[in-house]
Amino acid sequence: MKNMPFFLLFFIALYCIACFYIYSRLKCIMPLANSWKGIAARIVYILAVTSFFTGLVLTHKQHFMIAQPFVTFGNWVLAAMLYLFIIYIVIDFARIINSFTFKAEWLTFKYIAEDNKAYFFSLISGIVCCLILIIGYFNAQYPIRKEITLKTEKSISRGFKFILVSDIHMGMMNKDKYLNTLVNRINNENADFVIIAGDFFDGDPTPVLQTNADKILQTIKTNFGVYAVTGNHDYMGNVNLACKFLNENGVTVLQDSVLTLPLGVSLIGRQDGHFRKNLKDLMQNINNQLFLINIIHQPYHLEESEQNNIDLQLSGHTHHGQLWPINFLTKKIYENSFGLIKKSSTYIYVSSGYGTWGPPIRTTCHPEMVVFNIEN
Repeated sequence: MKNMPFFLLFFIALYCIACFYIYSRLKCIMPLANSWKGIAARIVYILAVTSFFTGLVLTHKQHFMIAQPFVTFGNWVLAAMLYLFIIYIVIDFARIINSFTFKAEWLTFKYIAEDNKAYFFSLISGIVCCLILIIGYFNAQYPIRKEITLKTEKSISRGFKFILVSDIHMGMMNKDKYLNTLVNRINNENADFVIIAGDFFDGDPTPVLQTNADKILQTIKTNFGVYAVTGNHDYMGNVNLACKFLNENGVTVLQDSVLTLPLGVSLIGRQDGHFRKNLKDLMQNINNQLFLINIIHQPYHLEESEQNNIDLQLSGHTHHGQLWPINFLTKKIYENSFGLIKKSSTYIYVSSGYGTWGPPIRTTCHPEMVVFNIEN
């Protein structure tokens, strides 16, 4: 969290560069700058590309009703800017190659109002971008059910089933309907317990407190309860209020604590951030003959679970990039950015998450609810 101002400034700088670059291409389809229509078009463009940040400020000030349209529209614009930037980069790269090689007439143009070819490519770019956003939106709206079966020699009383969800991101974008659909899917599974691997909230929990999320959470049906850990977005708001809300509505938040279930399972819930306890210290009084599940939001230092003979580590956070090609970046940052791997005797699963951050769009993979079956 201490690096957040740097990353925010870096993101804003990159975003401003991308917006200026896209404007330099889009202006060929705008009215002339010295006309009233041209001035209006440029003002609309500025309002559009800054709407995300306007929404952030208004949300921070807790003007939620005013913030809602800015947040919604701004998140869509974020995704549109990403894909317009990529599309124009591809077009300009092709133009540069063409200028040195084929010199095809149809790729020889300038982004000015009088050039019909520039107008055509900008129009096609907009259409392609819209198609990507629409497909990504529908992909995000229909999380898949993934089932994983693992064998163990540990002293579990019987085979058991549990559900993993992460990164629900309840807030201004994901609301009651989204949570209610998830709870209905959970209840259809007859699971022994549920694990929420961080980022239940998208930041400030206050907007969620004004909805029916509390009543919806209370309807989750399991044999042994619902357990959660905190994520980085939970800390971006009021983490104490977030934990209080969850604990009061049937979700036990594990913050550097251990809980043993009658099934012969120990859940080790880790705090997010730099101040969490060492895993080795948390495990001092744990029976290693039990099935050990380490729940930590961000999948860093996977060797820690391996060295402490954890049976299964569960994480989220990465969203597997959420928007292509960011998944290539998450693959570079994390040893495992998505899916199941095994290190020695330790399984590590990183979920792509159930909800979305920012744009309600996924173009890298499906959102998911993961059903784990642990068998002897």
